[in-house]
Amino acid sequence: MYIKNPAKRLKKFWGKVDAKHVNLIKSHVKGISICDMGSGYGTTTAQLTKAGFQCTGIDFDSETVERSKALFPGCVFIAANAENLPFPDKCFDTIILRDALHHFYEEANFSKVKNEILRVSKDKCTLIFFDPNVNLILKTMRRISAHNDAECDYEEALQIMNELKFSLTYSSFNTLYSLPLSGGYVGINFIPNIRFIQSAVLKTESLAEKLVSSLKLGRYLCWRYIIVGEKSKLFDY
Repeated sequence: MYIKNPAKRLKKFWGKVDAKHVNLIKSHVKGISICDMGSGYGTTTAQLTKAGFQCTGIDFDSETVERSKALFPGCVFIAANAENLPFPDKCFDTIILRDALHHFYEEANFSKVKNEILRVSKDKCTLIFFDPNVNLILKTMRRISAHNDAECDYEEALQIMNELKFSLTYSSFNTLYSLPLSGGYVGINFIPNIRFIQSAVLKTESLAEKLVSSLKLGRYLCWRYIIVGEKSKLFDY
């Protein structure tokens, strides 16, 4: 999807929501060498690089990569096909697929993508899936907004982690209302650029997420899931 002005959107409330997502991902990153597969406009790579990680963002679309470089000079972005990564074997401590798994799953040769993940991941590598939580709310809002997108639901993502022989170490659901209120990159932003209002929305959402989690309703109410796994040393790759 072509976004006319991603930098402008990131300066609005969406930028705060985006940072919330990256911070959650960052809390599960291990090691120093990171691959951000399907890096999009590069915010994950940029925040991890700023935090001191050696992060490489890759994206299939060369124009998107160039825009990432313009947004975040000094970060490493490469135009590459996830089916044939330009990296040596066992070179990454953590591999992140943020809002990218569903695209690889439905729009690429996913068998090749999985093989490449296994090839470039070090022993005990951490693999992080952060993806849209396909449920009735998400499907309904996409239908209303006429937004068609690939899908890989939570159960399918767990199965993929299992197929790759990565042991599940963490999973949860997040983001109840901040994302739709922000409009993301393309929707209507309902939150003004007033810091205390934006902070209040995110703080109340954090509290609401804890309640939803305790009631085990995240699968039905949240907009995103995160699944974290560790590469098994018992499997012969």
